[in-house]
Amino acid sequence: MQDETTTGTQEKQQQAVVIGAGIAGLLATRVLAEYYEQVLVVERDALPVQPQPRAGTPQAHHLHRLLPRGKMILERLFPGFLDGLLEHGAFSLEHTKSLLIAKDGRTALSAPIAMGKDASCSRALLEWEIRKRVQARAGVRFLTHQDVIGLVASSDRKRITGICVREHGQLAERTTIAADLIVDASGHSSKLPHWLQELGYHLPEDEQVHSAIGYSTRYYQFPTGAHHEWSNALKSFSQSDGVVFSLLENHTSAVIIGNIGGHYPPTDAAAFEQRLAVAIGPYLPSLLQDARPLDDPRGYRIPVCVRHHFEQMEDWPTGLLVMGDAFCNFDPIYGQGMSVAAIEAETLARCLHEQQSSPQPGFERHVLQRMQEAIAPAWWLSSVSDLNTPGVTYTGSSPLRGVRLIQLYLDLYFKYAPVHDRKLLQEGMQGQTYMLKNFLMYGLLISPREVINARMLATLLAVGEASEERQLLAELLQGYPQRFEAILDEIIPDFSRSFEGLQAFAREEEVSVSQ
Repeated sequence: MQDETTTGTQEKQQQAVVIGAGIAGLLATRVLAEYYEQVLVVERDALPVQPQPRAGTPQAHHLHRLLPRGKMILERLFPGFLDGLLEHGAFSLEHTKSLLIAKDGRTALSAPIAMGKDASCSRALLEWEIRKRVQARAGVRFLTHQDVIGLVASSDRKRITGICVREHGQLAERTTIAADLIVDASGHSSKLPHWLQELGYHLPEDEQVHSAIGYSTRYYQFPTGAHHEWSNALKSFSQSDGVVFSLLENHTSAVIIGNIGGHYPPTDAAAFEQRLAVAIGPYLPSLLQDARPLDDPRGYRIPVCVRHHFEQMEDWPTGLLVMGDAFCNFDPIYGQGMSVAAIEAETLARCLHEQQSSPQPGFERHVLQRMQEAIAPAWWLSSVSDLNTPGVTYTGSSPLRGVRLIQLYLDLYFKYAPVHDRKLLQEGMQGQTYMLKNFLMYGLLISPREVINARMLATLLAVGEASEERQLLAELLQGYPQRFEAILDEIIPDFSRSFEGLQAFAREEEVSVSQ
């Protein structure tokens, strides 16, 4: 992937159009600007000149997290990106600690989360910093206050040649914008399925996790110079409230209470504070010492998470791609959405580079297939976790297998991995601890298969306290005639092509060092 200081040397195509100026749309624009003379971003909102939420991103008020994989990609796309956030007041995470509270209330991890430069900030500041850098690129234009009301297709409907727009909120005459490529990054409210059906396309069945997700967020102000024991805290949820705390820019923090299965957290201030105290108990005074609330809690609800499978359409039209929540939207409590958008942009960049050097037919469908492979670990991890809650259901052509078994394994991991980590530290052992591996898995840096495997299970079950889990595991395995390794191979997806971007980055780093 080229960084923002390089340009392609081959002839560029004329114009690409990106629908939506959110995170996914901006990252798509950044990548496309290397391959198209003009990239037009069509957005229905006015774009704020300072970091602040806007109407088209109602979820932007709430706490967002950028996972390690996402930060790595953004720093490659925009060198100095983290420096820019820090210059605008983002909280430095260097040498700070993160607290992970297990669902039984015990502290599972209290360790450094960033040995080097890192930053924490609001979604509004993050989007503003990205947009500012994208706007500075040659050939990029923004067209605001516009509603996209449909696709324009060729006479045989095999190619998308443009979009129809009109001024936002008006019934004025529509305008057609022609393009060589359209990228829909308009979010989970995308009308793309409807537009495709209007053109006569038959859509494959979606995967859906009906979680009835709800969360409430409240912001707090700290005095200048306040001491913070932890910069981030996470209390995992399973049939109870989950909590995320994060320090942000300008001496503020956000606290989010989340739950699934229709158990929506309150937006009343007193009820919010009471529920927060119940959820994290003795840790609350340390996290919010000397803080004052800035506002009342604000809620947000997501009834269902959807993964579209457009890549299964053999007649997918040329000239059309889709990214971000318009492609797949996730349970936000895991903080995957923005990082997945970055992974999709990285995948698009790799595919464009390959297509430029060796053109192949069916490029757009190929990109969608590669994106599906890239986002598979994120979808699988969040879906398996959510399906552990009563009332959460899954629909789709390929049901997730072994969910209860995988969830038992993960419960074992969270419960006993810290025990092994303490033993390793006492013995002076170096290398990746068990909880670090878990951090890397949920940070989308390593495959779930590196954490969920027979060797690791044997280590966890060796803890003397794990007798109850051994019995439960034996009961669950009665329905499987194979050895445990074979069972895991059967129920855990392959993921072998999900980390190609990381592997390519590692190879580039090796070449750079050798030179």
